[in-house]
Amino acid sequence: MRLRDVLLAMLRTSDRLAPEDVRRGIRLVTADGVCSMAMSSLQGGPFLTAFALGIGASNYDLGLLAAIGFLSQAVQLPALMIVRAFPYRRAITVASALTSRLAWIFIILTPVLFVDRGVLWLVQWLFLSAVLTSAAAPAWNSLLRDLVPTDQLGRVFARRTLLGNLVALPLTLAGGVFVDWWREQAAGTSLYAYALLFTLGLAFGLAGAVAIARLPEPRMATAGEGGLLALLARPLRDGNYRRFLAFVGAWNFAVNLATPFFAAYMLRRLGLSVFAVTVLTVVAQVANLWFLRIWGQLADRYSNKAVIAACAPLYLLAFAAWTFTGIPDPHVLTIPLLVVIHVVSGMATAGIGLPIGNIGLKLAPAGAAHAYITLAGLAGAASGTLAPLLGGVLADFFAAREFALVLSWSDPAHAFQVSALRLQALDFVFLIAVAVGVWALSRLARVHEEGRITERTVMEEAIDQVVLPFRTMSTVEGIRRLTFFPLSALERLRSRPRPP
Repeated sequence: MRLRDVLLAMLRTSDRLAPEDVRRGIRLVTADGVCSMAMSSLQGGPFLTAFALGIGASNYDLGLLAAIGFLSQAVQLPALMIVRAFPYRRAITVASALTSRLAWIFIILTPVLFVDRGVLWLVQWLFLSAVLTSAAAPAWNSLLRDLVPTDQLGRVFARRTLLGNLVALPLTLAGGVFVDWWREQAAGTSLYAYALLFTLGLAFGLAGAVAIARLPEPRMATAGEGGLLALLARPLRDGNYRRFLAFVGAWNFAVNLATPFFAAYMLRRLGLSVFAVTVLTVVAQVANLWFLRIWGQLADRYSNKAVIAACAPLYLLAFAAWTFTGIPDPHVLTIPLLVVIHVVSGMATAGIGLPIGNIGLKLAPAGAAHAYITLAGLAGAASGTLAPLLGGVLADFFAAREFALVLSWSDPAHAFQVSALRLQALDFVFLIAVAVGVWALSRLARVHEEGRITERTVMEEAIDQVVLPFRTMSTVEGIRRLTFFPLSALERLRSRPRPP
């Protein structure tokens, strides 16, 4: 097929998609998700962190790298107008995907040609790639809104993520094995190993762009005339959507205050190898896979909000548990505790990310989804940009400070001291993230979504499906109730009449 024919095919739209076109579109969306997650597993996470540390990155530099993806989302504002002036969403998305992924070529060549340019070289190309990716977000979100039936959102994206993880999981583990093997064979040249992983990730990314190019595209509904401010004003006039934006911003701040530093914490503070870090990453992915289908079904059956409220407290407890992995130094329980943290985190994130996106899509009216979702992305981007930068500053500030609680016992013959709690550097950052996350849940309690089911109902059904055989192992009912606290409790407090 000639290039001209390919370009013309990218501009074809349909007034109405046949059922077989919808099914084909869902398969291609799933294929792109698999390729994108494979790409991310090889070009992000512990590999990108270790690569940055290998060229001299500091805590602040790591925070800056984490902030890039969010900072770049400001480009969605002018991209909104591009979608309105050029309503060919598939073409916009493909052009963005190809250029953003090809920008990684310059990062791949860093060990060969540009290693002396330091972290700034890595930052500028990651930023360019992120900007090009974000430029397609309004078009991509709007296309998904029109392509995937609303009542299938949970199942479709749960399956998309499930299959993506099934590919990303062995790639992550194999990547860790490969890096450690390379280090043994050629010490001091590990940057080349990361470059090879990035190259494989690029191949997956290009395959994903091909899948997007083959998507059927329904004709985009018009959302009325008006400029950029008028376009963004519509979701801002929606009181319920404003409350959703407040939650998204607060939650993104809490998550990105802590998560960008987990890999560095394990590599530096706990002294783990890259392979050990990737094994723990795989543990989290396995837990994520196990619960994805369950949370997706429960979100469709009850409500996304209830699923988030059931999972978010578990995620925050995992944040707090990081502070105990190195008290006072790495100890015999460090690895078991890390395994528990990653299992809980993987299980919880399976029920947070997809439902948040689903709420945004459900609350967005047809024809205006690109404006609504873009504004939600910008709300998360603003806090997501600030959070890792602040986290890096706080980590460096607290690096020279320490808070400790010591338990001591003495008798005429002996004296003992045990370090009960010791907080330093990133430990403070993790606890601050927990506090912000609790406040974010109070914002979620104010969002209205169809389906009045509490997180207790969702959690109990999840327990029925997964751990029913172990329900009788504890006789302490209050232990189970701990996971049901935040949202329903906050809503009961809000509904309680105030004294005159």
